[in-house]
Amino acid sequence: MTRAEQNRLRWLVSGGAMLWMVLVGWLMVATLPEGAVENHSSSSLQTRMSDCTGSFRDRYQCKEELIVKSGQLSFYTVATRFLLVMVPPLIASFWLSSYVRRHPIVFEELRHASSDDWKSRAVMHTTVQSPEEAAEALHVSMDDLPPRHEKGHHLIDDIAPMDDWKTRAQHNVRGKK
Repeated sequence: MTRAEQNRLRWLVSGGAMLWMVLVGWLMVATLPEGAVENHSSSSLQTRMSDCTGSFRDRYQCKEELIVKSGQLSFYTVATRFLLVMVPPLIASFWLSSYVRRHPIVFEELRHASSDDWKSRAVMHTTVQSPEEAAEALHVSMDDLPPRHEKGHHLIDDIAPMDDWKTRAQHNVRGKK
């Protein structure tokens, strides 16, 4: 995957997530049925509370149960609609981060990087090339290569040890201008 493809994928997922949140969020608010979200002062709940009969204690308990139940139902209604709006974009975001992690950027463009770009050359020598290719590009004989301590590529400092290779590379590039 190239950096442009990765950026395009990120923009598509981000744009899709935003579009989802706007459209579905508006639908969830617009299609909310009348009386789905009630509080203790709503007229439908007041009507049901007026039907409570009995002693003061019985009426109080009846009204309290109605208020608690309507609050729970209102919470469940709003929470469900909120989750329908938010969870799909979150899933898309988690998928995107795992997909990008599994498909890293291909550094093929570094092979064709300009000779003035010291950082690209250094990355190419450490990640793209084999140790033999890096030694050849740095004009180091194969006999001078250090033994590998770990599986994988040599570090640039192992292949071309210098006190400060970055400063030296910058100096060499700037000196040619």
